[in-house]
Amino acid sequence: MQENNTFIQPEPPFEELLYDAMKRLHPWLTVRLFSVTCLGRSEGYWSCILARKLPLANTALITLNDYLETQKIIHVSDPKRVSQMNDIQQMIATEIVRKFKSSNQASIEGWDKISQALRDEAFDEKYGYIDYQYMPFSWAKY
Repeated sequence: MQENNTFIQPEPPFEELLYDAMKRLHPWLTVRLFSVTCLGRSEGYWSCILARKLPLANTALITLNDYLETQKIIHVSDPKRVSQMNDIQQMIATEIVRKFKSSNQASIEGWDKISQALRDEAFDEKYGYIDYQYMPFSWAKY
């Protein structure tokens, strides 16, 4: 009896697949440009994520999703390119839902609520405060 020695290669991580898809969309893309322009992070963010084998932050994925949305407006006359962008956005949505599902039992139908919550989270991360009644630098008691 012959032994089955076939090796099944594991699927690459999401981050690798995402970067490959973005490289097909923008062949000139570098890891630094990807970090800054597409993910809204520092120049070394993407390299650090890959080196440490960390998952991408959901807020970075939402920033990328928004970047792709603006690119679709710019390239509206190129349906093939817009289709590539739609595919990448679907990858992003599926990944975020997968992450939430593992911790919150969310589903793809909840994507709108999830994306809005992540945008709110990104706003809090960026500006560092949650109380929206008063701006931290303009309110004082006399």
